[in-house]
Formats: sequence, structure tokens, C-alpha cells
Amino acid sequence: MMNTGKIAVAGLGLIGGSLVKTIKRKHPDTVIYGIGREDGSAGEALRDGTADEIFPELTPEILDCDILFLCAPIPVNIKFIERLSQMRKDAGERSHFPIITDVSSIKKQIHSAVDEYGLSDTFIGGHPMAGTEKTGYRNSQDHLLENVYYIVTPTDDTDDTVLSEFTEYLKGLDVIPVTLSVSDHDFATACVSHVPHIISAGLVNLVRNNDTPDHVLKAIAAGGFKDITRISSSSSAMWTAVSEGNSEKILPVLDEYIESLKQIKREIEASDTGALSNYFENAKEYRDSIETRHGGVIPSSFGLFCDVVDEEGEIATIATRLATHHISIKNIGIVHNREFENGALSIEFYDQKALDEATELLKKFRYTVYERN
Repeated sequence: MMNTGKIAVAGLGLIGGSLVKTIKRKHPDTVIYGIGREDGSAGEALRDGTADEIFPELTPEILDCDILFLCAPIPVNIKFIERLSQMRKDAGERSHFPIITDVSSIKKQIHSAVDEYGLSDTFIGGHPMAGTEKTGYRNSQDHLLENVYYIVTPTDDTDDTVLSEFTEYLKGLDVIPVTLSVSDHDFATACVSHVPHIISAGLVNLVRNNDTPDHVLKAIAAGGFKDITRISSSSSAMWTAVSEGNSEKILPVLDEYIESLKQIKREIEASDTGALSNYFENAKEYRDSIETRHGGVIPSSFGLFCDVVDEEGEIATIATRLATHHISIKNIGIVHNREFENGALSIEFYDQKALDEATELLKKFRYTVYERN
């Protein structure tokens, strides 16, 4: 069984912060070292009791840890790998060296750096398929990784026993480990994350470029449009870096998507009812088969629609009932465009538990509730 009495995390942002909070919740006796500045996220983790000690940079003390998670942006992680390589050389015949892993959404650059700096025997790549539109430690959660797929990308030199122990440790954090090659991982994330983000931004820009001076399109862009473009609120700097970093896998997937748009355009022009029906039915069937309660690289949305009567104070009544039962609301608003939706009130919550409790409570008060999928 892998010894995990000491864990170090470099980069305590959304994912790194959620990771240490999860470890502290599941294994409260684990000593957690944060690597970062006192006036930054590492300091926040220290002050709220998640981190037990922080270091401003990688130091020899870190080598006493059992696992070192690199959770910074890829260029910073590569600098960490270079520094760790030198620290290993300086340590000489030291018998213990931590397992090094990362959480980067692109694996090729990380694995190339690991090979270049001679750490392939102690490195296991990782990528928890989770996130939100928000960034930073203050938005991290101790349940963000719960039931998400956690991709593991071993190197050619990864020991099978160590890999098995590492994946068992991850299972203990309530994630679902899946082992993939570096190439397969980068292709998969291009398909299910990177290209969808590009498409989402394209849809937003399409509406933006065609909006009227008095912003009519923005005003009526509710419901379905907001749901499928929600991820466009993510960090533009991060997605610029992702698009460039995984271009090798993104470009052929993007080409395939562009060809599919050209094909559907031809079918619309030809009024090909059968082809159009198959296009939408195949998409519906596959989408309906996707489990929506697991986390994913496309951030989860925990919301419902609720039929309400148009009476003064009705929204306040619902909000009060939810607050009385300690159910926190993330966002609430009237749905003015109901073409694709049931219910005139849209309510969004922070997690699945709150959504389930709210649904049960509102039904108890005889509201008609529709959960968003």
C-alpha cells in the first residue's frame, strides 16, 4: 500500500485547491505542504487550515513527501520538473523520491519535459476532468472532484505496482481513474473539451457580431443559448494556451467539425428531410445516453426550471423557502424566452446535493419543477 502521509501541492488554484481540500477531508491526518507565496493562494490554504505548512518554492524538504502534485500552468510545471531534476541529482543516492504527478489538460508537453529531464521513472501524468467557469483557490471545493473521471497517463518507465497503488489512492479520493496513453488523452480532450470551447466561443462571437445597436440578440439570448455557451466565461488566457498547446490534436477534430457543418448546410439547402432527421436524432440519442451526474471537463450546471404564477412576491417566496431550509442559491432569474424550456423561473445551485434538496422541497409545495440536463 502506498504511503501517503505527506503530500505536496505546487499551484493552489481551482484544481490544486480542490485537490488539497479533498485530501484533507478524506485523510485529515495527511500532512499537506503548499508551494507558493504567503500572500497568495498558498497562504490562503495555510490560513484556512487546509495546508499544514507552505514553502515559497521547491526545496529539499519537499523530497520527503510521498506524492508531489504539480497543479500550476504547463510552462510553470515544466520549470518545476527542471528544478526537480536538479534536486534529484543533488540528492545523490537518496533512497526516497516522491511520485511526481500533474493535473494538466494537455499531456504531450509535460511528458516530453519529464523524458528530457530524466524523471520518467517517478512521474505519472494525471488530469481530473473537472472544472468550473471560476478560477483560483477561493473557488475551490472539497467535492469538486467527486465522481469525476481522473485520467492517468503513465510513462514507459512507470512501475506497474506503483501505478496500481497510485490509482488506488485516487479511488480513495472518490474519483474514477482511467488509464490512457498520452496521445489518446490529448485526442480525447480535444474532442470533448478543447474543440467544444472553441465552438462555444464561436457561437458567442456569432451573436455578438450580428447584434443590433440596442442589443436585442443579447436580451433574448436565454435558455439554450446560455447553456451551450456557458463555458465561454472561462479564462481566455487559459484557452488561448490550450488551443496552441494541443493544436496537433485540435486541428483535425476541428476540420471534421467544419466538414459536418458544411454537410448539414447542404442537407438544409436540399430540404433532405431524412438526412436532417437522422442528424438531430443521432445527436439526441447519443446525448441522452451520457451520464450527466458525473463531473467533467465541461463544468457541471446544477439548475432547474420552475413554473410560477405571475404574482407579486412569488420569487421572494421561493427564495425564502429555500433559504429557510439552508439551500444556497447561486443564481435565480425569470426566463423570458421559453421556446426550448419549461418553467418561467430558472434557479441554479452550487452542487447536486442542493439541487436535489431544492427539487424535493419545491415539489412538496406543489411547484412544477423541471431539472435541467
